[in-house]
Amino acid sequence: MSVHLSVRDHVPWAELGGVRVGVVLWGGLAAVDLGTLTHTPSYAELGAVALLVTAASIGMRPTTAGAAALVGWLVVNGFVVHRFGVLGFDGAPDLARLALLAALAMTATRARR
Repeated sequence: MSVHLSVRDHVPWAELGGVRVGVVLWGGLAAVDLGTLTHTPSYAELGAVALLVTAASIGMRPTTAGAAALVGWLVVNGFVVHRFGVLGFDGAPDLARLALLAALAMTATRARR
């Protein structure tokens, strides 16, 4: 008798929202550090964080996806736009980055796992 078990059947992905938001934080910091070391343009670092936010939000609740977008925006704001973890607000550009990350996160919540 053969039993096929997959990780998808046993890991409660929908209940791991905090882990996913943590992945956005730590993965975003790692991407930003790598981008700084390799002199990557800031738009590429934003793209890496946007990819993390999107991946972390797939199939999640909108509140968790919103938290992932906000954490991603804080990483971009503090380490890409302003250096050394200093948060600032530059008006329309910051709102556009936040709107982009939020839109990607909310769109990803509709994706099937």
